[in-house]
Amino acid sequence: MKPLLFLIAAALLSAQAPPSATPETVIAKVDGKDLTLGELQHMLQAYPPAFMQTFQRDPREALKQIFMVRYTAAEGDKLKLGEMDPWKEQIEISRMNVVSAAMFNYTRNTYQVSVEDVEAFYKRNQNRYEEARIKVIKIAFKPGMTGNLSVEEMAKRAVEGAHAGTDRSETEARTLAAGLVKQLRGGGDFAQLVQLYSDDADSKADGGNFGTVKPSSPYSDDFKKAVFALKPGEISDPIAAGPAFYIARVESKSVQPIEKVREQIMDDIKDAHFREYLTDLQKRFTPVIERPDLLIQMNGAGQRPAGK
Repeated sequence: MKPLLFLIAAALLSAQAPPSATPETVIAKVDGKDLTLGELQHMLQAYPPAFMQTFQRDPREALKQIFMVRYTAAEGDKLKLGEMDPWKEQIEISRMNVVSAAMFNYTRNTYQVSVEDVEAFYKRNQNRYEEARIKVIKIAFKPGMTGNLSVEEMAKRAVEGAHAGTDRSETEARTLAAGLVKQLRGGGDFAQLVQLYSDDADSKADGGNFGTVKPSSPYSDDFKKAVFALKPGEISDPIAAGPAFYIARVESKSVQPIEKVREQIMDDIKDAHFREYLTDLQKRFTPVIERPDLLIQMNGAGQRPAGK
């Protein structure tokens, strides 16, 4: 809860470093009553991430909403509104949705994964844990504004163009990259061409070394697919990625040791179990529509449900 403590102190107190606090420290007064840090921490644990984002933006407004809802709900309980139609049914639906979500989490998170399960999964899925050490030549270009672009895409390209560091067009970059690939496959010196042409300052300073690429690396699927299709020593075709083309050479390929990916494998197995569980439920509870005509009447003549 340390990050939460910092957030609350920074938002509700002053911009200066706050004094030390304990769970009994009064952090606010609401409706004339003290609200302690411990009470607030406990209260916020039950709220979803979306509400926490609201709290981070405007903690005063978020607290006001919490206590308004609590007060009006308590007043409604005095009148037994929760036992009346249609609110009784709505409350039950909300309860079932919460418990259903809890059951989904429980099914996934408590699934027992044995050492043997991990080892068998690792052997069957070596490609998931492959890694490739590569060198690259980056050929950047200045994004054009042609075509039917949205405002967001135009803004994105404007930002990319401002940071491109070149006036080279996309066509010119593609032609240059294709020519470099031809040179490299004909025996050209990769390190020399890196120094002459690459627009990636970090890798250029290290002879083109781009580090290690894994299936989980934050690169585009096209980039990773092109890299893993190569054997050590092979040169890729130009790979489009943002306002640039990359030429990659695989230096070495290997499979990560099982100990390095054990936690990931356990998560993969739990995810697979949950997908199977969910698929079974969907098959079990997919209805066979016996009277589509009645559903059409219920939904309006213009809306036709899917067939059997």
